[in-house]
Amino acid sequence: MAEFKFTCPQCKQHIQCDISYIGSPINCPACRQSIIVPPSSQSPVAPAGRVSKVKLSALRNILIAGLGALLAAGIIAIILYNVGKPMRTIWTEWSILDGDEADWSFVNGKIHGHSVDGEGILASEQEYGDVTFSATVSSTNREASLAIRMQDAGNGYIITFAPAGTSCPWNPTGFIAVVKKTSGGETTLIAYRKRYLSSIGQTAKIIVIARGPSLEVQLNGKKILHTTDSTFSTGRIGLRIFGDPNHPCDATFSKVTFH
Repeated sequence: MAEFKFTCPQCKQHIQCDISYIGSPINCPACRQSIIVPPSSQSPVAPAGRVSKVKLSALRNILIAGLGALLAAGIIAIILYNVGKPMRTIWTEWSILDGDEADWSFVNGKIHGHSVDGEGILASEQEYGDVTFSATVSSTNREASLAIRMQDAGNGYIITFAPAGTSCPWNPTGFIAVVKKTSGGETTLIAYRKRYLSSIGQTAKIIVIARGPSLEVQLNGKKILHTTDSTFSTGRIGLRIFGDPNHPCDATFSKVTFH
């Protein structure tokens, strides 16, 4: 089955598509605008009449086969395709574990969080034990953090990314930490505070690898933290923000993947 990539003319999201959809209307998975799949430079354009005669059942079979191959590879990305239904995303599949739904928004393929009244966690419905969870995160004023193995809002692990150079007065140099939450209380298991944080700015790719009691954190592909803790073996994964009226939190999350 031949596939090709093209760019959404509305929001510039990169989309991978089978050539059988050339000339057909689809909804962009990022901006949800209706667009026409353009011709592929690698294959001739299918005649419009031929495309219009493709049966819905055939399209359904194609999508089911594609989904099976994707899940067999063990990869779940921010954009998932649901046969016969609108495209599914983290924005539609995840739910609020802590905080207010109004604190979160989805714009141009990115998830934005804003908090002035404590913690906010947007979390998966499914639970994961051994998992590799990554995202490109940024914050201009406080933190943009990930959460894994969350039992509820007060129990689980938080991987806090507080970049250097924000307006937060107690964090001039920045830090990354693995924090265990137990009954709402927080204990820092391990933290990274080095000059490298000052050099990367306020945006970074964070990768968390959880295997049994082993918890590893990578920053822009570089392993910076490793610890072990067996308190929580499985739970929900998610995105976390934390702010207050004097020091609000504005965070952006993109390229979120987990498998």
